[in-house]
Amino acid sequence: MGRIIEEIYVWRLPVRLYHWINAICIAVLLVTGFYIASPVLLPPRGEAVTSSAMSWWRYVHFAAGFIFIANFLYRLYWALFGGDRYARFGGFRPWSPKWWGTPFREQMASYMFLRRDEPHYTGHNPVAALTHFIFIFCGSVLMIGTGMAMYGENNPGGFADTLFGWLIPLFGSSYNLHMVHHAAAWIFPFYVVLHLYAVFRHDIVDRTSVTSSIITGYKHKVEEDPS
Repeated sequence: MGRIIEEIYVWRLPVRLYHWINAICIAVLLVTGFYIASPVLLPPRGEAVTSSAMSWWRYVHFAAGFIFIANFLYRLYWALFGGDRYARFGGFRPWSPKWWGTPFREQMASYMFLRRDEPHYTGHNPVAALTHFIFIFCGSVLMIGTGMAMYGENNPGGFADTLFGWLIPLFGSSYNLHMVHHAAAWIFPFYVVLHLYAVFRHDIVDRTSVTSSIITGYKHKVEEDPS
């Protein structure tokens, strides 16, 4: 019994570029953000506000943050107007009862090893789509909003403060806003663990080359040839 392998071009170059730029930005933001919040390793000398080392960590954090925002807006534009069927949000309908039906339950059962066969999807399966929406889309919106409000505190009345400063009284205080921003940052490491588990599992179970597809753009549809 042989195997029939069909290559399907799923992830176009704009989607792949977004993925890797986003991954790099998140890694830089997490490292610099955790250091700024608690500089346990390599602590700055003297007061943090006068430390040149701390200012460089903040500078890198801000730079990565602005790249992260630009990349997010670029991905949002591509999803809405890019004409890429696998990158659109059109198939994501959690408000519909049908969306939570058999396909979603089957995929969850497969991830939890409650069924042997693996449902096949060319693009994102329903569970992956929901996970990306919660962690990447909603998480990014929360981090961008709170991050820009914090950034606006450096220049009261400036552009960032004007657009996002209203979030500070909404959260009750600047301290609360900082705490929410720092706590929400842990969303992304948790998501990475889930994401890597799902990707490697797909490669092992249904052999769709999910791992390499984000580099080449091609997924493999593998079927057994009974002849």
